[in-house]
Formats: sequence, structure tokens, C-alpha cells
Amino acid sequence: MREPDKKRFLNAVRHIESEEIPLYEIDADMSIVNRMVDKNYPLSLHPFELPAASVVELNSRMGNDMVYFSHVWRVGRKEKADAEGRRNYVDGEIKNEGDLESLWFPDLDEIERKLTDLLEMIQGTRFGLVYGAQTAPFTSTAAIGYQDFCIYTIEKPELIHEVQKRLHEYVLREMEMAMSYPIDAVKIGSGLIINTGPMLSPPAMEDFEFALLREQARLIKQQNLPLFFHIDGQVTPMIPLFLEMGVDILNPIDPCSGMQDIYAIKKQYGDRLTLCGNIDIDGVLLKGTPEEVAADVKEHIERLAQGGGYIAASSHNLHQLIPMENIYAFRDTVHGYRFQGKEKEQP
Repeated sequence: MREPDKKRFLNAVRHIESEEIPLYEIDADMSIVNRMVDKNYPLSLHPFELPAASVVELNSRMGNDMVYFSHVWRVGRKEKADAEGRRNYVDGEIKNEGDLESLWFPDLDEIERKLTDLLEMIQGTRFGLVYGAQTAPFTSTAAIGYQDFCIYTIEKPELIHEVQKRLHEYVLREMEMAMSYPIDAVKIGSGLIINTGPMLSPPAMEDFEFALLREQARLIKQQNLPLFFHIDGQVTPMIPLFLEMGVDILNPIDPCSGMQDIYAIKKQYGDRLTLCGNIDIDGVLLKGTPEEVAADVKEHIERLAQGGGYIAASSHNLHQLIPMENIYAFRDTVHGYRFQGKEKEQP
């Protein structure tokens, strides 16, 4: 395996064409994590919740150029553990004004301590750090419940606005803290998109999602930090909006069962947007052979790395059904590839 180097990641963001392609996987299932680091951590955790030393070890073995720091804000969530101990989301519990008093906020001092520990742990390495910022839209949707959230955009918009207002005040404080440290990029996200597009109308998406994300984006850009935007599902028609917001990196670019074409996105927006992802977790990574994985990864690099602007990653999180040999084939292909700047001829 090669050594990590955040310059690969940052060069891709700056559209500097390079021989070596950056790799960045964020949130593998804990069963994969345990096999990689030979541990037995609870499956209820996320990789970024591990002790700093284990985070660095995992990212080294994953082959990443960046480490990811964040926390899960479970305010208002109703969850249930499965037989293996994973937490499964059931519903939100904030349903009316009386429930507002149950809102709680993470301890910033504790988050700052963990961030400091991780930054100290990567000091002397060439790892960079992406900070995963909380967002009021996603957190409020989970706290209210996805179905009720969508209904309340019509029936109780004032409740959503009040929940988001309270959450957003905390979000901005946390972002201010994070950006006072030497982080390399900030990730924000949205969760109301499916394979066919947004779950709400464009005006509702602006009102309940993008208005608040836009404010976070402005703060990130004011600090001259790359803006990493994680948004699931079919997002191609919304890319002009993302560019207007200042998005630098779009992730994970789900193939959406063939309804979203990363190569078309590259052709239209590749000079303005860095693309991160699209190696299909339910296609070649799940069902292919290591040789097929390697071929798919090579094709992505050949067709997307021209002029910079591509970060190799999966089409979402690496789930527990993906064979380990395919994960290693993915990693080793990225590490071993040397891009020569020749665009693959199209049929």
C-alpha cells in the first residue's frame, strides 16, 4: 500500500491533473472495520467514533488520503438494535411544540477534545482531515421522522422552522469551533433525495433544506476551505444549484440503477466540480469479481481523471455484504494506477 498524502485529494479539488488518484472512503460498516484492524468494536459504532489511534490505523489500511471526523447527533431519534447490535433508525419523536423541550445539544468541549486528539494523532503523517459538520435540515428530519417531516412541510411548517432554528444555532457554533483548527475541508450533507430525485418540491427543498445549507456553505467558503457535499440519490438536475452554493466536491454520485451517469456529469461540469464516488456498492463491489472491480475502477479513473477533479470512492458507504477481496481490489487498483492523461475513446 502507498502512504497517505492529502495533496492528492487537494490537487483533485483544485483540478490539478496528477498521475496518482486520491482515495477517500468515509463510513465503512463496522464488520469491515473490525476485519481490517483485527478488533471487535461494537457494530453500533461508526468508524469515526473510534479512538484516534484506531481511526488512523483504519484509514491507513483502507488506503485513504484523508481521515474523517464527525459525530452522530441522535437528538429525537427512535432507534432499535438488531440481532448483531447495529442501530437501526425507526422514527423521530419530535411531533409537536411540547416536544421541543426535549431537544438536546452535544457537548462542544468533548467534541473539541476528540478533534484535538485526532489532529495530534495525524501530525507527522501526510493525512488530511475532513470535518463532517452537523446540519439542521438532516438532523431535524431524523428528529421529526422522515414521513412526518414531509407531511409537516405542509401541515406544520412552523414546527419544522422552530426545530431547525434551534438546531441551526448549535450547528453554527460547532462549525465556528471546527474551523478554528487546521482542518482541510468541511463536509455537509442532505438526506431528502432518492433515486428518482427530491422528496419535496423545489420551493420546499429551498425552504427546509437549502436555505440553511447555503448559510453553512457561505461560512465554509469565507474560510477558503473546500466544501464537500454529500447528497444521496438522483441529483444531476440540481448541480447548477450546488455550484451556485459553492460546492467543490460532490459525493457519492449514486448510479441510481442506471438513472445517473457520472460520465455525463463530468462532461458537463467537470471543469467546475470535483466528483467523488460512483463505484457501485450494489453492483460491481457487491456482485463482481476482484478482476471486474479492478476493471471498473480503471475505467472510472481513465474517464474522470482528465484535468483532475476525481476522487475514487464508492457510491455510498461500504456495507457488510461487500466481499473483503473486492474492497482490497478497489483500494489496490487505485493505489497502483498511474494516470497518463489520455482520455479513453468513447464509442
